Amino acid sequence: MGRLLRLLVTAAVVWAAWHGGMAAWQQFQFSDEVNKIAQFGPGKEAGSVRDAVLAAAARYDLPVTATDVKIRQEEKPAASLFIDVSYTVQVEILPRVFYPWTYTTSAHGWFIPGGRAPLK
Repeated sequence: MGRLLRLLVTAAVVWAAWHGGMAAWQQFQFSDEVNKIAQFGPGKEAGSVRDAVLAAAARYDLPVTATDVKIRQEEKPAASLFIDVSYTVQVEILPRVFYPWTYTTSAHGWFIPGGRAPLK
């Protein structure tokens, strides 16, 4: 009986680790893509940036909507683009037991037309 209980606990931990790890991996890939969009996005209009973020979310099957994406653009002292995305994923921690996991991604890109990038 003790071995069966240990086996069940081990299986539950492996199940939760697998599903939680896959959700975190998708978040990592999505975050990397949002950073790339922010890097090459200054100078583009907000609608096309939002569409690119939503397309990236669709590639990773993430439940991101247009209201989850916040975009802020600044022109001075350099063209800057700030992207903030917050969404909630239902992670299956046990069979038929879901946990709402909220992820937040922030990215910043800037560009100085005709100039060098400023040093930090």
